[in-house]
Amino acid sequence: MASLIDANYWYMYPYYSEYSYLFNMTNPLTSIQNITPSNIFEIAQQAMYINNENQQLPTQITNVLVMLNSYANNLADTAAQLQLTSPNSVFNQMVATSSDPNSISATAQAGATASTYNVSVNQLAVAQQNIGTSLASNSITSLTPGTYSFTVQVGGKQYNISFNVNQGDTNQTVLNNMAQAINSANMGITAIVNNDPYLGTSQLVLNANSTGTNNAFTLTDVTGNAVSYTGANTVSVAAANATYTINGVSNTSQSNTIYLDNNNLAITFNKTVSNVTVTVTHDIQAISNSINNFVNEYNKMITYVNQNQQYISPLVTSELVQSYEYQAANLQAIGIIQNPDMTLSIDQNTLNSALQNNFNTVQTAFAGYNGLAVNVGQLAEQIAESPLTAYANEMVPIGNNYMGLYNSLGMLDTSLIWSMLLPSGQFVNSFI
Repeated sequence: MASLIDANYWYMYPYYSEYSYLFNMTNPLTSIQNITPSNIFEIAQQAMYINNENQQLPTQITNVLVMLNSYANNLADTAAQLQLTSPNSVFNQMVATSSDPNSISATAQAGATASTYNVSVNQLAVAQQNIGTSLASNSITSLTPGTYSFTVQVGGKQYNISFNVNQGDTNQTVLNNMAQAINSANMGITAIVNNDPYLGTSQLVLNANSTGTNNAFTLTDVTGNAVSYTGANTVSVAAANATYTINGVSNTSQSNTIYLDNNNLAITFNKTVSNVTVTVTHDIQAISNSINNFVNEYNKMITYVNQNQQYISPLVTSELVQSYEYQAANLQAIGIIQNPDMTLSIDQNTLNSALQNNFNTVQTAFAGYNGLAVNVGQLAEQIAESPLTAYANEMVPIGNNYMGLYNSLGMLDTSLIWSMLLPSGQFVNSFI
């Protein structure tokens, strides 16, 4: 049988140089024949002792680096919101306000242009409504039994509708059957039967589902006289388009909601009104909230790093500080100040003023070339995506061989340990 401590084997698998006792054939626990999936984790933990004199598992250093990874993830998420390249960038979020929201409301999408609109509404768009003749509900209909057909002209299309009248049908039954036939055609018209229990009458009511003259409709008898008998073609409210002016330019719309600025701005008319101002601006509140969240996560991370300098590379602190220094002048101008302990403070009044009056400086400070959120976000992503040891302090007396058995969550990677214990067919064959 080949020796487990083969020179070539040590060269190929340097991890073993620190865990030689795993291959002590006289040890009933760590003998390779006794290593199983159920006890490998326990054995690997024993292998993590630094030395025989200091029987201390690497819990502290591992936990520190895992927490660093967690802080980096949170910081990367908040930084992304302040980067122009992010699809959820708050700098792209816009908000629309109306000087009279009861009469005119507005909604802006990301990408809308900051602008001001003067809006007047002279006529609201209206959907057509037909109200038929009131007929005695329980009286036998005057329509003779048979099949009745009629056409409905709506939206440039013609629909052929038919229904049956049976012997003994009441007026209410006829109206219900006629309404059902109209609704089944799915032509953008809703038919209902209004029943008045006090008067004992029923009447057919037809409503266009959409406003505007393009959705006006007419009914015409083809076979029989159901339309004329029921009064279904009696227009009570005529279809109409909205008429309005924006910045002095008149226009019409089939709907009471219009879209401007490449569909990034929606304006809805609720009443006729004159000289309402709609203003589209950056979402100042959302940006302020994101900046505060970013600074909060930045401070958490740099404080944590400073508290664990013995374990974490000083490169983390230096890169965070340097990221601020790149935009120090702009950041100070908008109220973001670096404290002696390298954390950041926000003068909220100064920031609010800058967002209102000096927006470009705010955007440059965070999202411009060498912007704070850009550089910090890149660093945070690198930390979050790198192995735990990538940002460990080089002075920590634990080599990469030792930390290499941990995954990014700080858990022992038993699959890696197994691959080391049973590495290749060459070893297994020589062992057998």
